[in-house]
Amino acid sequence: MTLRQFLIFSALTLLACSLLIPFLDQPLALFIHAYLGWAAPFFGALTAAADAVHGALMVHLLGVPVLFLGLGLAFAVGRYGLKQRSATLFLIILLTHEFSMVLAKVLKGSVLRLRPEVLFGPGYTGTGLWANGPHNDSFPSTHTAVYFSLFFPLAVAFPRWRVPLQVLPALIGVGRLVLGAHYLSDVWASLWLVVAFTFLFGLLGRPRSAAEELAVELGPNP
Repeated sequence: MTLRQFLIFSALTLLACSLLIPFLDQPLALFIHAYLGWAAPFFGALTAAADAVHGALMVHLLGVPVLFLGLGLAFAVGRYGLKQRSATLFLIILLTHEFSMVLAKVLKGSVLRLRPEVLFGPGYTGTGLWANGPHNDSFPSTHTAVYFSLFFPLAVAFPRWRVPLQVLPALIGVGRLVLGAHYLSDVWASLWLVVAFTFLFGLLGRPRSAAEELAVELGPNP
């Protein structure tokens, strides 16, 4: 991923969320709830199965989640034992996954946005931001951050396989909308977090220094 690609996606995200949150999120959520509710059992089962697998990988071993321990060992063995620079990908996935989940949870506790399920009940006025009461942890979507952060760095590293690699996280993201757990801007914001951390930590795997790389990408095209 280049700096230009990241900046373009960031600009699109800012524009999209500035329109979605005040104007489009709620009508879209009501439409999905009214016409796509029949798909909820499928997405519920898929999310539950994915959560079960991820939960098993997050069980602690020696005080560290098994997933993080495996990724860390793979990086250490590959990079320093086998001298393979490509092994840095394991570190990128580990850092992207951890930071995406943590920041998503921090933002949830700061933004305090009501979930769509509240809208489907008695409803509420406004955007639901900084609201008191239960179900005010909608923005951003932790599920989206969890699964995209595992697969998006792989999709960047292996562009030929980027479509199949993103099928599961994309289904999880769509499922958050169908299940009434999140608005589109919640999902999009989490995707941006993953893209941002993938770009940031992806600099670790580049042979040139980050400063040199950024200077080249920001400079004029020949």
